[in-house]
This record gives sequence, C-alpha cells and structure tokens, in this order.
Amino acid sequence: MQTVLNNNYFPELTGEKRDVAVFDSEMSVTGAAETYLQELVIDGIPADNSQPVLLMDMSYVETELRTLQPDVCFLGSIGTDIFKNVPILLDYEHSTFTIEPNINTDGAESIPLSNEALPIIIIELGGEPHRFVLDTGANTCMLSSELSEKITVSPSPDSSNIVLIPEVKVGTHRYTDISAVFTDISHIRCRVDADGVIGYHILSPQLSLLDFQRSVLYLF
Repeated sequence: MQTVLNNNYFPELTGEKRDVAVFDSEMSVTGAAETYLQELVIDGIPADNSQPVLLMDMSYVETELRTLQPDVCFLGSIGTDIFKNVPILLDYEHSTFTIEPNINTDGAESIPLSNEALPIIIIELGGEPHRFVLDTGANTCMLSSELSEKITVSPSPDSSNIVLIPEVKVGTHRYTDISAVFTDISHIRCRVDADGVIGYHILSPQLSLLDFQRSVLYLF
C-alpha cells in the first residue's frame, strides 16, 4: 500500500534502513530503505513530497513479469498513499485506471472504506464479518492463520499451498472460489487490526471506484 521503488534502478537514492513484509508465495521479511523524493508526478498529479517511499530489491516481481514481457523494466509499485486525495476508477477488464473520473455513482453499491494505517473494508466469510486490508493488486487473498479453524475452504487444483474460499460477500456482492493462503500476518497486524488482505478478486469483476476522501468503495 506504500509506494515502493525498485532500488536496482535508483542507485543514487539512499535512506534509513527498515524491515518490511513482502508476500511471494508466503509472507517474509526483507530489508528496505525509507526515503523522500523531491518530486513524483503521476498523470499530472504531484504526490505529497512529505510522504516517504520505500527502496527495496523488487527483482522477485520483475522476474515474474518478464515471463510475459521479456524486456520489461519494473521501476516500482504505486501505493494508495499517492491517491489518497483523489478518487480512482479501476477497470480491470480494460487494464486501465482513471483519476478523478466523471461517473455517476447512483447505481453503485457503496462499501465503507476505513482510512486507517492501511485501507480496511468489511467482508463476510462463513456468515461472519471480518476486517480485511484492501490491496488493489492482491491476486491471492491472505488469511490469518487463526481463520483456518473458523472457515471452510477447499484445496486448489493449481497449488498445494493455495486454498479456495467457496464464497466471499462484500455488501450484497458475492464472489466465489477465491484463491487464498493461510499465513502469518503479524507484520500487517503491527499496523492495523485485520484478519487478512484481499483485492483483485473483489475489485476486478466490475468497475470499482476508490474514494479515500469520502471513505467509500463503490462497486458497480
């Protein structure tokens, strides 16, 4: 959720060392540096230069991307910290996002989006509400290890480490066969009270609008 630069492409930047949690098939801790940029502009929108960004080795991401695009240079990951002051429309079907879209939200369902250390929404698992971090790029849902005794899942045919959640409910929207992994999320819980992380599976089936200023997620 925090903007990260691939330090392999920014050797001139340095910062204070810190540990961060990363997820690459399982949760782990890696070294990073925290620094500040004099300027960062996304589609004409300047980022707050008082907002720290992380520097870390993101080869593990770039290596995966190069299986699809061999010449790609992965410079980093834009965090929700950049877009906290503007609404963002996500359109996964067309691989686009629109900053400050001109769209009528009257027909959309509004889901409360809590602006804490990380963005939080309430999802329903097994008929019970749970607090989950919302991550736009999370294509595998992360579940707290404690949930393994509370919810029913089935094994995934694609991986022995992955399970399938039969149904996830967000407001009135229902999503089935969500791929997930049970893991230690203590590094996330150091920042916010949550039972897991979810994103792509619930945002991609429809147009989704993130509006942090109004603390709402719109699902169309």
